[in-house]
Amino acid sequence: MNIYHGDNFHRDPCCPCPPPCVYPPWSVTGPQGPTGPTGPTGATGATGAMGPTGPTGATGATGATGATGATGPSITGATGSAATIQIGTVTTGDPGSAAAVTNSGTNQNAIFDFVIPQGVTRPTGATRPTGVTGPTGATGATGATGPTGVTGPTGATGPTGVTGPTGVTGPTGVTGPTGATGPTGATGPTGATGPAGATGPAGEAATFTAAAAVQNATSSTDVVTQFNQLLANLRAAGLLNS
Repeated sequence: MNIYHGDNFHRDPCCPCPPPCVYPPWSVTGPQGPTGPTGPTGATGATGAMGPTGPTGATGATGATGATGATGPSITGATGSAATIQIGTVTTGDPGSAAAVTNSGTNQNAIFDFVIPQGVTRPTGATRPTGVTGPTGATGATGATGPTGVTGPTGATGPTGVTGPTGVTGPTGVTGPTGATGPTGATGPTGATGPAGATGPAGEAATFTAAAAVQNATSSTDVVTQFNQLLANLRAAGLLNS
């Protein structure tokens, strides 16, 4: 609208004029309505899935079997009277205790009682290392930016005031509507599957020492002696716990 200075306004000191003083009109435009807000940025695509864990390495091969010990000398004893041998009691001893055989009968009619220790529980084998983790999948692309909201319309110009007092300022224009929300960004592609884990190292070969041979028994009493000697040889070779 055009607003004219009235006589009650301060005159420009550079351009005095006698009353009534007439000034050129001022053009006052109503304020522009605010711009609608920008739509939000689309969501980031999901991270690709992690590759699977590689397989456990193969178990090492079993060591070769040791060679058979040499056959002991054959000595034929004198022909003796007929004897009998029976198995008496068989008792399980504590782990780590000594094995033993006793004759609870006679030399002619032997009854062997056995004490056999319980085997020692071995520790669990070491766990193989886990396979190498596959690389992380690539990050999905950023979603497209939403479009800019529509600019609100300019407010209407207020009416021209009468000469004299200043006219009323026109009302502020209506606020423009909020811009529409931008579309959600597309989901990123799934990451590639990780490579298989490396094969574990081969296990150590098993080794053992053969026990020394014993002589053949020559009597029912010698059976106990030779059996106890065999047990001693097994312990010496590390094949039987003491």
